[in-house]
Order: sequence, then structure tokens, then C-alpha cells
Amino acid sequence: MQAKTLSVGPVTAAVTNQIAASQTPNAGQIVLNGAGATFSIDNIAAAQDPAGAGNLTLASSPVTLPQARFVYITSAADDTAFTFTVTGVDINGRPLTEVVTGGNAKAVVTTQRFVVVSNVAVSGNAGSVRVGSFVNATFTGATARQVTIVAAGNESANTFVVTGTDVNGTVFSETVSGPNATTATTSAYFQTVTSVTISGNAAGALTVGMTNTASSPWVRFDDFAPSNISIQCNVSGSATYTVQSTLDDPGDPFTPVAIGSMVWVNSSDTNVVAATTTQQSNFLFAPKFARVILTTTSTGSVAGTFLQSSLGPK
Repeated sequence: MQAKTLSVGPVTAAVTNQIAASQTPNAGQIVLNGAGATFSIDNIAAAQDPAGAGNLTLASSPVTLPQARFVYITSAADDTAFTFTVTGVDINGRPLTEVVTGGNAKAVVTTQRFVVVSNVAVSGNAGSVRVGSFVNATFTGATARQVTIVAAGNESANTFVVTGTDVNGTVFSETVSGPNATTATTSAYFQTVTSVTISGNAAGALTVGMTNTASSPWVRFDDFAPSNISIQCNVSGSATYTVQSTLDDPGDPFTPVAIGSMVWVNSSDTNVVAATTTQQSNFLFAPKFARVILTTTSTGSVAGTFLQSSLGPK
């Protein structure tokens, strides 16, 4: 097998609101309006106070979004007695209409994404409202991070579903049990986050952020080649890293393991666990995948090279 090199780093510090700023959401989509999110609170309709049932004044007619986005409506008062009907076009160019119940001094979000919004109608005399949109969130340094959910209240009755892409660009979701006035963290590392949902109304304010650890892309080994694998990790600058491997395979045709459920195991060679210097190591038996994890905030980076033995040309 040709040698494969995977790089990771540098890694910036954890940010608790990288994906979503503090909010107390209703059941459904959480607004992705954090430090790393692509969003606007009023790019569809600026703040206005409808005198009764009718159509809101949009920023343009229609509003064309640069990519498919969730639409969110932010109410300054209690608008739970009213509904908002969003009309437009979906990502496939088909007409799309969704009815959303207003929030009580908070934002409510559509369950579907729009690329065009042609109208937003309100059912009654709502208070001041703004209509915006969001698409996704990314992480500083373009690194794959674990996602954190920081809760001020007891969210143990709720579950959170985080959806996005992994370090290899594969779309996947992971379900996280709600924390009780503490922090819950995904097992998997996300390259981007496109959606975070909560199963019920939040008990208190929460933010969605990122850890200060990061993952390299994965290397896939040849199941039919000799199992011996040579490893070299070159450190540039200051970095703390760990080599991990797994026998789980999301692409296995018979027993696939979901990305969020994969079990990664630290190398049995302690020289490449919490290491800070350039090291050589090996696997005596080939796993399915391997990766390099930066385990702390780091100004440096690590390039891990994996070389599997070969029988040579025949």
C-alpha cells in the first residue's frame, strides 16, 4: 500500500457558542447563530409590527437565498396565538409552504429549507417580528471538532440530534442525551454542522459549541494486504496528539456501524498517546481505520504517515 499522510492542527481553544448562541428553543430546530455560523436575523424581513392578519414586507420580492436555508422568525412579544405561513421554493425547485406557530419572545424555525421565500403571512396582530435564515456552522482552523451542548437547565428529558459532515465529507447524524445543567459532548468529530434539533421545549438557556480537540482525516487499510503497518508522526511546533484506530466500519455491507457509534481505541504504544514529539510506531495487526487526534489547544500540527506492508508486484 502506498504511504498515506494525514495532517491535523493547529487547534484553537474551545468555544461554547461556536454553533449556536444562547437561546431557549422550543422543540425542533435550534437556530444556528453562533460565532462560526452563516446566518442573518433579518435578511428575509426587517423588524415590523403587523396590525393584523396579512403579509409581512419582505427585504425583496422574492428573497433568493445563496443556498438552501432554514427560515426563522424572531418575535419580540408573545406570538404563540398566531401562525406564520412561509411560502417559497425548495432546493429542488419545487413550491414549498410551511406553517410555523409563533414564539414567546424567542425564535421559531421551519423544519424545511428554502432557497426562495416569496411570502411570509401572519394570522393576526402579532408584535414586532423579524424573519431571517441560517445554513450551517464551521469550526475555526477548518478542523473537525466534537460538538458541545452547554445547558443552564435540566435537559435530561430531551435528546439532541446533531447533523453535519464528518472529516471525510460524509453526511451523518449523532443523537446526544440532554445534560442536566452541565455539558454534553458528541462522540464523533464534525467538519461542519448543518442542523441541531431538540426533542422537546428546552428547560433553560443553552449554547452549542466546539471542543478544543480535533481529528485528522481517516486512513483506510487494505483488508487483503499483510497486516504490519509502520507509523510516523511528525510534529511541527507545539502539539499534543494520540494515534487511534478502530475495527468499526460505516461502509461494511453486512455489519455497518454508524459514524457516531464508532469506537476508537488509543494505540497500545504509549509513545504515541498524549505524545508531544515526533515518534515512530506500528500496528502489528491492521485495523479498519486509523486517525490522529490533537488532544489539547495547540499552536502546532501533526502529520501522521501510515505505511502498510505489501506483497509487492506479482
